[in-house]
Amino acid sequence: MVTSKKEKLLFLALVAMTLFSSCNPSFYQVYEVKSNALKQSDNSLVYENEDLRVMYNLWSAGGSMNFIVQNKTDRDLFLDMGQSFFIFNGEASDYFQNREYTHTVSMATSASYGVSLFSATVGYWPNAYLVPGTQSLFAKALKGSSKSVTTKEKEIICIPANSFKTITGQAISQQYLLTCDRKVDYPSQSAVAANYTESTSPAKFRNRLSYSFDENGGDLRQIENDFYLSSITNYSKKVATEKVKEKVGCSDIASKKTYYFKIGGPNKFYKSYGRKK
Repeated sequence: MVTSKKEKLLFLALVAMTLFSSCNPSFYQVYEVKSNALKQSDNSLVYENEDLRVMYNLWSAGGSMNFIVQNKTDRDLFLDMGQSFFIFNGEASDYFQNREYTHTVSMATSASYGVSLFSATVGYWPNAYLVPGTQSLFAKALKGSSKSVTTKEKEIICIPANSFKTITGQAISQQYLLTCDRKVDYPSQSAVAANYTESTSPAKFRNRLSYSFDENGGDLRQIENDFYLSSITNYSKKVATEKVKEKVGCSDIASKKTYYFKIGGPNKFYKSYGRKK
């Protein structure tokens, strides 16, 4: 028997997860975010002052606070991750945790050098709206050989003069919102599940960044970028995505069909789900 408030919330969350779980997603729940201080430009949500430009594109499964810091000055800028935080509903998470990362680099079996794959798409977020799918045959071929490289997390990140770096941020995530209205939860096209104001929003988060032009942290400066969840909308797969025919390499004959999101945006993120029969 479910008794306490905490147990009731856990029970409802488990019910939602069960109803929305599926190996073949047919729907997308999209979470739209607003910010009073940031402007949308270059497919990003942008904060800017005389020293730097910070750009966000939240679009991903579950939402990711990855961001780009662009140094606008003629001096090296030092981002202090030990004094930078992701703050969700008042709870602060440290960026710097002294972690080590192991990256696996794939190499072609017939070559003695690593192969880097570059996108022909221009922009800071070149493949932000590509629908995740199975690996291509070319990517599978590169798995013939690989090597692992371990790097240690840096507490101080140097961004050279007039350049930028991409920083891996925290996951936003949200629980699925189940309205119990089948036309809203499983729409034929799209349906708004909820709207929020800044005062009623259940999800408010901030990105606090500390930086200096002194490697030792002298004259430390701080900025905070604020966001809040403003709406939740459900989309059917046919409305949310489109199939695009793309040319492969330089050939006018060879082509491939790739799915892209039609509903993406730098101020949104999503979760996929299916309908239990």
